[in-house]
Amino acid sequence: MKRDRLETSKKKLHTLREELLAELRAKNAEAAAMIDEGVPDIADQGLTENIKGFLHLLGDAKREEILKIDEALDRIDDGSYGSCLRCGDEIDIERLQLLPHTRYCVSCKGILEKEARIKAGPGIGTL
Repeated sequence: MKRDRLETSKKKLHTLREELLAELRAKNAEAAAMIDEGVPDIADQGLTENIKGFLHLLGDAKREEILKIDEALDRIDDGSYGSCLRCGDEIDIERLQLLPHTRYCVSCKGILEKEARIKAGPGIGTL
């Protein structure tokens, strides 16, 4: 991959990482504020717990995305960025522009998602 594209990807990854960290900090502050407020009745307590759980799940997803970004930055440093971790082929530049922290080419990602669905088994309401 060309040096200018690597630098562009690196800048994009750093910017995305900072945005995610800011969102994560905001969500944590929001959840902490809910704890501090105190809730007057049982129905409000249930709603507050649901919201805190949702915020926690959002935080987990953001942390996972930050880890993927860190891995992509490591791949830039070691020279393997832009190659699919599964098949080793080069990942399309358009895909890297949309998802700079992607690990897989489109083909391999489709295969991995299909394998994950099969492994998970049928969902609720499906046969």
